[in-house]
Amino acid sequence: MAEEATDERTSQVNVLIIRTGGIGAFVQALGAFAAIRMHHSGANIVLLTDGGMTNFSCAAPYFDSVEAEPGSMSGWRSVVRDRAWDVVYDLDTSARTARIYRSTQTWRQRFGLDAPVKWCGIAKGCALPHLNPQRLAMHAGDRMMDQLVQAGLAERPPVSLAWVSGSVGTFSLPVSLSDPFVLIAVDRGGAGGAQWTPARCVEFAELVTARGERAVLVSEEPADEITEAIHEALPDAVVLCGQASHVEVVFLAWAAVAAVGNDNGLMHLISASGCRSVVLYDPGSDAALAGHRGPEVTILRRHDLAAITAAEVMQQLAIGAVA
Repeated sequence: MAEEATDERTSQVNVLIIRTGGIGAFVQALGAFAAIRMHHSGANIVLLTDGGMTNFSCAAPYFDSVEAEPGSMSGWRSVVRDRAWDVVYDLDTSARTARIYRSTQTWRQRFGLDAPVKWCGIAKGCALPHLNPQRLAMHAGDRMMDQLVQAGLAERPPVSLAWVSGSVGTFSLPVSLSDPFVLIAVDRGGAGGAQWTPARCVEFAELVTARGERAVLVSEEPADEITEAIHEALPDAVVLCGQASHVEVVFLAWAAVAAVGNDNGLMHLISASGCRSVVLYDPGSDAALAGHRGPEVTILRRHDLAAITAAEVMQQLAIGAVA
């Protein structure tokens, strides 16, 4: 059980959460983050995450501080072994973090002379192991919650991104949030980096425009080929590829009529924001393990994303189907 313990020197409960990866991994862990904060309400909670996620993570109410993950094993030893953690929640539960657990143990801990850090994860010999034999068949969000339940955290607070509203002073993107627009998230996604073709993106943007709405493209990475195709066909489309922050994407999602995109991280953020979303999957994506979640999410899956027509996506958005 992950009981509250105190550091004798500081009388402060210190909790470390390990959750690396991009925005998609962060969004899938929102329920776990909230549960940990509720269980350790007065603790000092530190998140270790990717360097590119620190700004967005700092705005969340679940952590007292956020740090970029160390770049070396010696750095991990410094963080895990040399600081007084009452419990470490390894939400990555990967072979890498299991190795980190083993490598950060002192020789006295290995021989049972000193108690190791209380680690919640899948590392052999850890104090709070996730032992569900079906864990790898579970959706990532459900798997993390099940991991915490086995560690004694029964809390299941609602997942919300409402805290983002206090994270921006001004909105300077060239988009009127009061005018109707549809988001198109064009980053590649899935295990094979699948992407809706530029021709399909243009086709969809033209249908959006014909309906009296504006097409707004977003991505974390540059999308030159799609950007050029959209600009050539629809000069009035708004292209924010590589320009909008995660906080700004949430504001866009709150205001948008709908969104469509590949199985990528921004679509996790957009769908979790409550925006009506259609997400495009090829065989490299598995909705059962890492599917996008939100109040209005439709997943369209084909062997080739090019087989998904703009008209089919528009029809799903029109009927508001939820899958």
